[in-house]
Amino acid sequence: MFKEFLKKDLIAIFETESVDFANAVANFGSELGCILIVIDQDGVKNNFRDGENYFSVIGTLEYLQEQKETNFGFFTQRIFLSKYKTKGKFKLLDRESNEAIANDANNDSMRLLVKKSQKFNYRISIPYNAPLGNIANLELQTSLT
Repeated sequence: MFKEFLKKDLIAIFETESVDFANAVANFGSELGCILIVIDQDGVKNNFRDGENYFSVIGTLEYLQEQKETNFGFFTQRIFLSKYKTKGKFKLLDRESNEAIANDANNDSMRLLVKKSQKFNYRISIPYNAPLGNIANLELQTSLT
């Protein structure tokens, strides 16, 4: 239920259409330049209260890119510079991790790639049982048996 909102918020914050729920290691090289979202196994908590469904989601943002095209602090910088109003739903946890993925000087397609990753907490409330409208007419029938 929260995934469509999370994806929409990330698209707006990072100004990209490339956001997916996947794992960069499983899709090695195919998701170059895409923001990947990996939700922790026990990372989703929800609570129903006052007509709202409150979600707290913990996961990892991953970004696979050539080393020369990104810098340290990528996620923090993008969220800080974003003008998108709901960026406050995100809280970055821990420090950004940078992992060298491939380095083969003889093969251009295997340039030095860096997988950046950082844990995050995303909080959102989504209305449930939205009003369907007003009752305009009501007919009752009774019977005696």
